[in-house]
Amino acid sequence: MFVPAISAGAAGINAAEDSSDFMLDCNSRAGYDFLGTMENGEELQAFYNRLYDKCVELWDDTDLNIRRDGEHYCYGEVWADDLSFQEMVIVYYTMRNDCPIFYFADPLAAARDDTFLLMIDRNYRLGSDRKNIQEEVEDYIKNAAAQAENKGTDYLKAKAVHDILLEDLEYAFDRSGSPSEEAWAHNVVGATKNSGTCETYARLYQAIMNYMDIDNYFVSGLSDGGEHAWNAVRLDDGLCYYVDCTWDDILSDYTYFAKGEDTMSADHTADTPTDDPQRFLIRLPDISRKDFDPENAGKKPEFKLGDANNDGVVNVTDISMTAAHLKGIKALSSEALERVDMNGDGFVTVTDVSALAATVKGIR
Repeated sequence: MFVPAISAGAAGINAAEDSSDFMLDCNSRAGYDFLGTMENGEELQAFYNRLYDKCVELWDDTDLNIRRDGEHYCYGEVWADDLSFQEMVIVYYTMRNDCPIFYFADPLAAARDDTFLLMIDRNYRLGSDRKNIQEEVEDYIKNAAAQAENKGTDYLKAKAVHDILLEDLEYAFDRSGSPSEEAWAHNVVGATKNSGTCETYARLYQAIMNYMDIDNYFVSGLSDGGEHAWNAVRLDDGLCYYVDCTWDDILSDYTYFAKGEDTMSADHTADTPTDDPQRFLIRLPDISRKDFDPENAGKKPEFKLGDANNDGVVNVTDISMTAAHLKGIKALSSEALERVDMNGDGFVTVTDVSALAATVKGIR
């Protein structure tokens, strides 16, 4: 299978790319790429990389016990340069949304001057506990993927993972009947307890689909006025569709599987890029207006010329990805290279970047 070249310091791989490293293969870099399109993008990405590297270190070091820092447990301090606290939190939450396997990345955001503090729940402070958790989570994800990988089309694979989660998980309530506030109920560790809130369903679905190299995204937003999380997944026709495993588990059906914007907008509102870190979500690829037609399963998708990340729209992200490939910073897959070969000569050069930029600007 294709294994992309990762340059030193670059955060992760795309969801649809393969890696022999389990941790790397469960994460993605859609948020990282989107940050690069924002004002001050290079600084945002540099901070993301430093956060990401600290999380990788903790994942790998299961001998390390985290000491208490005041009222909290802190496993890392990351220099944020001249970023505001607001920008720090946006980047941190974006990284968490890219990387569901970092179960220990706490939603609590804190900083000390120009340094961001990486917090961890007390239940993950001991290295031996993290080692056991990671082994159990890895077994679950690999077993779930093994059950779904032989289904043939991406539609059937996505459906199989959906069904596995509905079979294995129950929604986690506390004794008062409210959603559980336990840390495990909001991340992939819920898989080891067969329970969790919408975040467990969505982050676990994301991690399994990433591991299976199927392009997908974690989606945060509002549903019936309350905080909610679900997924978007790219299916066989090349378009993205919404999947809400949590609500389907409650309803015991496929009401919210492979649905388009027209269906989901009735009771789901996805977050958007905004100045509010609590409501920030990267700009998602174009979501299909209509629900997925199973008749399209297995059909080879048509792509837009210049669409490096195959998200259905040609924009500055595709320019930056192509330029990064030419600079040797981040290699594009063979499929992506075919899409950005603007003049069809079989090579990707600065000529193609210029043509791609002209397309984005509306010149051609």
